[in-house]
Amino acid sequence: MKMESVEKPRIRIVGEEKVKLKKSFVKPWMGIKYLFKKPVTIKIPFEKIEPAPKYRGFHTLDWKKCIGCNFCGQICPARAIEMTWIEVDGKIEKRPHPKVDYGRCTFCQFCVDVCPTGALGFSENYYLTTGGLEEDLELYDWVPIDPKKVQELNEKFGDYRFPVERIKFNRETKEVTYYLRDGTELRFKILGYGLRPPAAAKPKATAKASSGSSAKKQTEEKKETEKSK
Repeated sequence: MKMESVEKPRIRIVGEEKVKLKKSFVKPWMGIKYLFKKPVTIKIPFEKIEPAPKYRGFHTLDWKKCIGCNFCGQICPARAIEMTWIEVDGKIEKRPHPKVDYGRCTFCQFCVDVCPTGALGFSENYYLTTGGLEEDLELYDWVPIDPKKVQELNEKFGDYRFPVERIKFNRETKEVTYYLRDGTELRFKILGYGLRPPAAAKPKATAKASSGSSAKKQTEEKKETEKSK
């Protein structure tokens, strides 16, 4: 049996030469009327706007309330939260704290809603601009600070800017320095990431174990010498 040929539908393409363009001498001059109107855009940083009530801005974190449960990291749809082990003034935090990457964050605040202790919150701060330098990118990946400090800075400046002016990260020593807007500094070390503590986060425990084992050896040696006598 012979296969019957099926005719394909013809597609018409209208050429540019057949499109009729209506020329107008008035339309180019219609933009002049906007010269006498006020601009809609905001002149940042010289102007500011008051945020709406319960505006979802940058995050805050109470380090004492955070239990490192990682509920915030699990619910984040953008995978913008990473649990971080921190050392402050030579003392290692008992639990990891969330670090937020604002290059991925969608400001949905699911992480705030799911936090069981209320440690993670959000501020009304919405303004963050940089000079385009590579070191400025550190501002977009940070461990949030205490909400009381953010509120203090907002009451002092009242412009809803990012509470940190500059973040310096020493890759050799793993030390992070937050230069706050009021001139104060916050320093800590990043020991590692994840839910399980890294090896650098438990040097004291190993030291105690080694000292305990050496003490046991000394007592056993004393008992053996006494028996031999």
